[in-house]
Amino acid sequence: MSDKISASEALFGFMGWLTTRDETLMIGAQHECSPVADVVKEFCDANSLEEPRDNWHHHFVHPKEKRDDLT
Repeated sequence: MSDKISASEALFGFMGWLTTRDETLMIGAQHECSPVADVVKEFCDANSLEEPRDNWHHHFVHPKEKRDDLT
């Protein structure tokens, strides 16, 4: 088994780390995104994760947002 962290392991690890921090991090369309980018970088640096590729945002799909008012 490889010691390299998979993408899903990084996501679960990052979210797990966020839930153990004393500081609250507000995430959403109504909040500034730079604090989120800062903690992502901190986690990536701590885990020796590679820098994002050029045009990285073209390589994934956003899940559709679930809306309670449509169910």
